[in-house]
Amino acid sequence: MVSKFLFVLIYTIYGGFMITQSSTDGDVLKPQHIEIKAIVLYITTFFQSTGASLIWPITTLYMHNILHQSMTISGMVVMGLSVTMMIGNWLGGRLFDHWSPYKAMTLSVGVALATLLMLTFWHSWPVFAIFMLILGFADGLIYTLLNAYAATIQSVDTRKIFNFQYLFMNIGVVAGTAIVGFLFDYGVKYVFGGASTMYLVFFALVVKYFNIKGLTKQSARAAARAAKSTFKTPIVIYAILGLAFAFYMSYILWETVIATHMTDLGMTTKDYSFLWTLNGIIIIFGQGLLNRIIVYLPLRLTVLGGSTLFAISFLVLIQAKTYPMFIASFIILTIGEIFASPQIPAWIDKLSDPNAKGHAQGLLTMIVSLGRAIGPLYGGLLIDSGSYKILFASVFGIMIFFVCLTLILNTFHLKK
Repeated sequence: MVSKFLFVLIYTIYGGFMITQSSTDGDVLKPQHIEIKAIVLYITTFFQSTGASLIWPITTLYMHNILHQSMTISGMVVMGLSVTMMIGNWLGGRLFDHWSPYKAMTLSVGVALATLLMLTFWHSWPVFAIFMLILGFADGLIYTLLNAYAATIQSVDTRKIFNFQYLFMNIGVVAGTAIVGFLFDYGVKYVFGGASTMYLVFFALVVKYFNIKGLTKQSARAAARAAKSTFKTPIVIYAILGLAFAFYMSYILWETVIATHMTDLGMTTKDYSFLWTLNGIIIIFGQGLLNRIIVYLPLRLTVLGGSTLFAISFLVLIQAKTYPMFIASFIILTIGEIFASPQIPAWIDKLSDPNAKGHAQGLLTMIVSLGRAIGPLYGGLLIDSGSYKILFASVFGIMIFFVCLTLILNTFHLKK
């Protein structure tokens, strides 16, 4: 019901999804090559995101509070999940460029669905941890493949494609996090059952709509051209990847150690869950407004400006002791996220070899997963040896360092 309401809301407010661009005389521009329909990409992203958002908010809490595992063990499992996701990210790019995008996507979603169905019935320790590692690998494949499919679309401005994909992902986050707080109270099997239902719909959509005739040959030709290409990757790409690493290493702290920090200060699981619902709602409306002007804003402004705001939110978090302070910090973080997060893959796509879409997006999602893998370990080490304040201050410093480095290297790149 929640997801249906959000679908209708977004469609009504923004007047459709700008699936095609029009020429000045009103004629629709025909895609010049083979690509997936944008609306199919958005809807499948929504169902995948809703299913995933039923799982990750409760992973650490379930292991620590229900399965009675230590925070160290829980953090190691979350880190392992991110590592297997990173492997999936890399493999997803390879499979898209060198095998079959459709077969790779079908197999990946099928493995994720089977794992969630098994988790519905078997979720004790250590079975839970093993299945979560498998799920991380499958989702890693899925994230890269979805981004690679998105990067092939040329009938719509690339920045709008990634923005709308990001928008639908966050509609899923709103739906998932709004539901999980209630399902978890009735038992974790209902959480996994709900996620299985979302992935079942996702799987059906992939089987029906992702078998794009000619896409495999098109990807193979592009990969062959990339192998012979003399394209030199601009050094600024590596700075952007470093920024993405810092961004998601910081972001994962909200999904892991900050949840424990809030409960230690007397706040409830529902208080924490509401923050993610609020995050999704702000992104839905903010991203919709941003989509109206995004083509007029330089990529460096949206990514670097948004990342700076994101970093500033951790300065606020240093002083946070009450729930309103956590809300304020998360709102600032979310505004920064709106500007930066969906534009990072668009910037990478713009600067990378046009014949290696899968490789570029696979590298980015691998770096994102690496950040998510390192984050819990980094957070745990600084909390054990120092304090939450030292952790949040260090995260701010790392983010600002990569913002400045990216700005400097991009300036040199533009002068060439």
